[in-house]
Amino acid sequence: MENLPKICVDTTDAFMTTERFGTREEVIRWIKKVGIDNKVTVIISRSDTETGKRGRSNKIIFGCDKGGKHKISDSGTQSASKKCGCPFKIRSTPAKDGSSWKIDVKCGLHNHGLPDRLEGHSFIGRLTTDEKQHVADLAKRHVAPRNILLSLQDKFLENVTRITQVYKHKSVIEKEIRGPRSEIQHLFKLIEDAGYVYWSRKQDDSEVVREIFWAHPDSIKLLNIFPIVLVMDSTYKTNKYRQPLFEIVGMTSTELTFAVGFAYMESEQTENFCWVLEKLKELFVKKDMCPQVILTDRDLALMKAIEVVFPNSINLLCRFHINKNVGAKCKQHVVNDLQKTIDTLWMEVVWASDEVEYGQRLHQLEQACVDYSGFINYVKDTWLTPHRHRFVGAWINRVLHLGNTTTNRVESAHWKLKQMLGNSIGDMVKCWEVVNNNLRLQLGNIRASFQKSFYEVEHAPVSPFYGYLRGSVSRAALRRIAEELLRVDYVGTNRQICGCTLRTSYGLPCACELGRYRVGGIPIPIDAVHVHWRKLTMEVELEIGEDDGSEVDMTAAMDELWRRFRSLDVIGKRALRSRVCELAYPTMTTLCPPPEKIKTKGGVKKKGKKPADYDVYRDPSYHEYVDKASQSSQRQSQPSQTSKKIKLSKKQPQFIVQFPNHIRSYIEDVVNVESDGNCGFRVIASLHGYGEDGWPMVRRELGLELIDKDRSTLYDKLFSNRLSAVRESLMIESFGSQPPEKWMSLPDMGYLIANRYNVVLVCLGNPCITFFPMTSSHSPNVSIYCIGFVNQNHWVQVNMKEGFPLPPVTLDWKKFRSHIATTWMLGFAGRMQHWQLLTPVLA
Repeated sequence: MENLPKICVDTTDAFMTTERFGTREEVIRWIKKVGIDNKVTVIISRSDTETGKRGRSNKIIFGCDKGGKHKISDSGTQSASKKCGCPFKIRSTPAKDGSSWKIDVKCGLHNHGLPDRLEGHSFIGRLTTDEKQHVADLAKRHVAPRNILLSLQDKFLENVTRITQVYKHKSVIEKEIRGPRSEIQHLFKLIEDAGYVYWSRKQDDSEVVREIFWAHPDSIKLLNIFPIVLVMDSTYKTNKYRQPLFEIVGMTSTELTFAVGFAYMESEQTENFCWVLEKLKELFVKKDMCPQVILTDRDLALMKAIEVVFPNSINLLCRFHINKNVGAKCKQHVVNDLQKTIDTLWMEVVWASDEVEYGQRLHQLEQACVDYSGFINYVKDTWLTPHRHRFVGAWINRVLHLGNTTTNRVESAHWKLKQMLGNSIGDMVKCWEVVNNNLRLQLGNIRASFQKSFYEVEHAPVSPFYGYLRGSVSRAALRRIAEELLRVDYVGTNRQICGCTLRTSYGLPCACELGRYRVGGIPIPIDAVHVHWRKLTMEVELEIGEDDGSEVDMTAAMDELWRRFRSLDVIGKRALRSRVCELAYPTMTTLCPPPEKIKTKGGVKKKGKKPADYDVYRDPSYHEYVDKASQSSQRQSQPSQTSKKIKLSKKQPQFIVQFPNHIRSYIEDVVNVESDGNCGFRVIASLHGYGEDGWPMVRRELGLELIDKDRSTLYDKLFSNRLSAVRESLMIESFGSQPPEKWMSLPDMGYLIANRYNVVLVCLGNPCITFFPMTSSHSPNVSIYCIGFVNQNHWVQVNMKEGFPLPPVTLDWKKFRSHIATTWMLGFAGRMQHWQLLTPVLA
């Protein structure tokens, strides 16, 4: 006792017992329970099982979790330990007759104090079997970890688990479910198990997936039942790869939204949209079936793709976004006192019921904006002249759009998806699971709405006038007819006064038509209602056209496949078998997700820098920036009586003063990277989608470019006797900091980067240079990488505004480029001339 430290806690009495226990597990359970009751964490220090060999016997040695000594390591990292050499020890062995287990307290003393509570203790906080099952059930429903922890505490009153254990167990569950499969393999397995129809394609020179399109079988059924109107739009920040998620939705007879299909897209170019729309086209059972109306934003690439794939469909534009953009432009060009008046005049133009009224309203708007040519030119050149037939009432009232004149349906679907998604750092599997759960809820609501139209009757249409329609037409259609019936008193049967908008735009009887039925004393005939509103079930078999049956017959294709297989040699058979296995066993695919893109446009860069009043999961729209700037301006100063363009407040990017004056206004942001001698390659890796840490891959690929047999002659002429030095600068011995001779230098690396990645590389520094590819022809969709040289020793990424001026090329580029590469100079001639016009300002 003299050798014990000053702190001494005796728990001997708590563990002393004459009770006998039937099994080893009962002993462990009893000792741990007594330990918890007395705030002692008891662990199994040592145990043994009798095997018949000498020295082996049944026994369990229990100790305190603070027993033993802390092992000091040489790692240099800060660490802590709870070990303090606690002497507590209990031995449990079977009785002599072997019928039960007994407990013998060897030392019940502790050389440390006991805690008041056990919260936060890693051992005591371990999840039990029941608790693990509870966590698994809630995690399956995508319940947030903090809410899982609260549920555990409510259900298991003695639970002292911390949220760390919840996160760890969720991770264990996900790994167990996925097993050895890759992300894409697991995604395809989930899609297959759920019965989805899907397609995918990969990049030409790698196994990286480009696009994936999928559609639920019930969604396909709804598409073929209600094919008249589709609404399309992309949403962003749904996955860690920053790939846009393209969503297509339709409208049922009960005016509910249903999701048709989804697609992860590599980019939003016309070619990508064409691929997705071609897959959408294959979802129609009949060859001649296509949507009558497709509603989108003013995305020129998507609009072009619709013209190519669905040439007979009418592409309308979202009125909401058009009005918002026009309103934002009005705030920039027009004085405050006139803004409301001009907004009203603009809305009258948009809602004009015929072309005569449209001309009159437009003339009034032009008269009001006689002093604001910038605004009226924007309205005409951007919207009215090229697109008035896509959103102005005088034209779209003749189109059967069923009341869809905005993309609100798909925007609402995006919002619901992101509410369930929670964040944008998950992979493709997480996003698909959320989409699938959302679809299940959506389809349940649609089925319920059909049943309501069958069994529930609206209060308004109870008269015999609606006798043929009740139970055969959706309640949504009956409500619209009842509202239109109120116009009959002053419209009568006059078509000119009526306008017949409900008939042409909704496929429902308009006021003058209802007036004729009323005068004749006959109920509304069922044929007067468009067939869209008369479909009240999705439990039907899809009808295949007479000429479409051959498309699902694979007999001839399988026979040809076998014939080809038998005719091949061993190598050919292996190759064909591999291709067939990709189709037969999609979960064994070699596809991989795209490189993870770390830097997210519009994301919160630092703590405390979150833009006020904006959704954290998306970038604010242009009109939101203008609205915010306008409100700020009104609070800080008196309203101006003269036209003044609003300047959006923005913090000056870092390093911007080191770039030429004439280009600074085109710089949106400057992104810094780590200064370790690899900074130039880090910038290129980030721009190319590898992430900043992908710089070793850039070095390797530029080294391969240098020895490419197709361009070896070019580089022999271009670099001449410096070729070996350029090659040596790309080769490194370690991944740490690099000496100056290993730094990225221009113009040498500029030629390699432009050629290897087929991009336009712009360097802002002293001098400013543009590098075009030297062996390929001009491409309108080429990526432009802009980098900056600052502090005489560091490279940074420079994000530029669209259409910024391009500096000149080098003399060596002009001297050694191929003939077809001349088209790059022609394609960017305007932007290079713009640079030349700005340059004299420096003098």
